[in-house]
Amino acid sequence: MGDDFGGGGDFGDFGNGGDDGSPDDQNNDDQNNGDQDDQDDQGGDDPDGDGQDGQDQDGGGDNGGNGDGDEDNLDDMFASGDDLPPVDDDVFASAADFPNSHATDFQDDGGDWASEDYQQSAQNLFGDHPFFGDTLTQQKIDEGFQPYEDNRFDQAFDQIAPGTSDTVQLFEREGKLVAFGVVSQAALELLMARYTGIDWQNLDVAVPQKGDAVPPQPLPPAFANVAEQDAVDLRKYATPVGDQGQTGRCSAFAWTHAAEMSRNILNPGSNEASPRLSPNFTMLEFQRMQGDARDYQYAYAGGDGTIGGPDPGEVLVEYGTCRQELWPDDRATPLTREEQLEADAQRYRLEGVPLPIAIDDVKKVLSAGCPVHVSMNTGAAFSDVGRDGRFNAAEAPSGRHGRHAMLIVGYVGNFFTLKNSWGTDWGDQGFCYVPKNVLAASDPEFVAVLLKKPA
Repeated sequence: MGDDFGGGGDFGDFGNGGDDGSPDDQNNDDQNNGDQDDQDDQGGDDPDGDGQDGQDQDGGGDNGGNGDGDEDNLDDMFASGDDLPPVDDDVFASAADFPNSHATDFQDDGGDWASEDYQQSAQNLFGDHPFFGDTLTQQKIDEGFQPYEDNRFDQAFDQIAPGTSDTVQLFEREGKLVAFGVVSQAALELLMARYTGIDWQNLDVAVPQKGDAVPPQPLPPAFANVAEQDAVDLRKYATPVGDQGQTGRCSAFAWTHAAEMSRNILNPGSNEASPRLSPNFTMLEFQRMQGDARDYQYAYAGGDGTIGGPDPGEVLVEYGTCRQELWPDDRATPLTREEQLEADAQRYRLEGVPLPIAIDDVKKVLSAGCPVHVSMNTGAAFSDVGRDGRFNAAEAPSGRHGRHAMLIVGYVGNFFTLKNSWGTDWGDQGFCYVPKNVLAASDPEFVAVLLKKPA
């Protein structure tokens, strides 16, 4: 087979020139020019030119449990089990609900489990999944793709960004090369410019580390005294999985999903579930808090990501975020004026307390019926997740490709259930199951969303 796949462009002859110098827009998101001709009020309410409508956010607040005296306030706020949110019993399961399991599957891995232990436990717990054992390669073969292997591409990719060949896989279909996997935003831009004949629009992106890690805090009594369940699944309270596209909005999606889930948990029996909220407006607020806000398009693109810790969550506690119908996921600009976005956001504030926690407290928070935001290093394990959603327990994310944020919504034994924002075609309909040892090795940062039972 030749290098010209149906005239689809230049494959770059592996580092020896030949670039046509004018790559097509293959992102489909059209971050810079799309759908803006009808939006004429982007900066009219911005008196200081910082993209902020005169409402500078410092991300402070007193909701995160990190300031002086806040620990005592949290202990009073969450003093007993009577303060915990009202979740349904069917979100919890016991070992008896997994007929193929063994007692050891539900013993916490304190660091002594080998990859073989995880493989056996996965077989016991997930073996009846219709796609158990699936990989990205098998999924793409079933979709009509064929793996395309050429070491020259691997070598050239690694010259552009070291380690790229670990997380990018090439497939051929109908005479065209298509890339799947995960890379940093910077690497994606270089690859797209260098190899214009490859379809890059199916790659997912990670963001760089931003800000300093925030030390975990102790849980207040109501959560510290929770008995850990064998399994928890809060997905019945989740809104549909979103798709951030090739942008750096992962944390904005995860925090927005947390706000939606929290509303559904705290309003049981409500006639109306939480509406879909806008990760775009959430991202704009985060950038204002961080001091790097520019304009609507920069918020849509995600910039260089979001800081860790509780501050982003505290922004949503104080300001909220608007409904998605006012600023949809796939639009670079909102559909209405900013004062309307802000007024709407006040109706949908995060009804919880963001608290940085340690990995050994994650199960307690989930067993209390609350979600947990996590940011973690990416790596090869991210790029080979099949339709069973399982990460490979033998691979710890390296971090050389950046970080990614998701929302933890449950666990089974030593496998945590995470809601992603890469669309429903990824993983198990948008969810994945990450072994505790992989999570622990990924330099994770956890922020619990502590929910209090309504008065």
